Amino acid sequence: MKRALAVTRLQFNKKLITLGVPAMILALVVLVSVIIALTMQRFGVDPTTPEYADGFKMSGGAVYSIPGFLVYLGVQAVSLTFPFAMSLGTTRRSYALGTALFYALQALYVGLISVVLLGLEKLTGHWFVEAYVFDTHLAGDGNFVKVFFTMFVLTFASLCIGGVFGGLFLRLGSKGPLILSVALVLALALLLLFLAPQLAAIAAATTRWHILGVLFAIALASVGGLYLALRRATVR
Repeated sequence: MKRALAVTRLQFNKKLITLGVPAMILALVVLVSVIIALTMQRFGVDPTTPEYADGFKMSGGAVYSIPGFLVYLGVQAVSLTFPFAMSLGTTRRSYALGTALFYALQALYVGLISVVLLGLEKLTGHWFVEAYVFDTHLAGDGNFVKVFFTMFVLTFASLCIGGVFGGLFLRLGSKGPLILSVALVLALALLLLFLAPQLAAIAAATTRWHILGVLFAIALASVGGLYLALRRATVR
């Protein structure tokens, strides 16, 4: 376990990237949302109407803004640190476990930041200008528990997916991520084809917790895929 924890500490070595950038992205989303709210109000939109609140609550900026960076961070966490960790005598199993723990702690961090920002949003009357960022339908309808788990699972899944792509790159080179991408697209297309008659019923019965459960399962499968990819990966 000591080796795994050492890998986790290694992953947090670049604190500006691991801790600073996610916070800056979410802060930027708040700023952009405030600017949008002020612009709408200057055009004469009344922020006190139910229609205004309902429309703004359809925004998904807080949720959509961060997965791209997180997938990149997941890839980078593996591709840049794996050779160094191996040179220090870390086992591949310990490396995969330590990296997964890093992903989980990073997800916890983003989830907590989101809860704090939601609290500030409520305390300030939606950033003083009726700008809805975390008090939105996609983020969790202003519920602290829903917001935390939505951002936690989204972050963990994004990082783990990036990690397995990074592991396949180390194992097979550039064709590794390409093969996985093609396989995922084909699997999704076949799944949609098979479920097409039931899609409407499935969508109607699907809840936030179902989606988060699927994402968490994908994250765990990605951790397993990362370990399998690294078992025979060449240390470059």
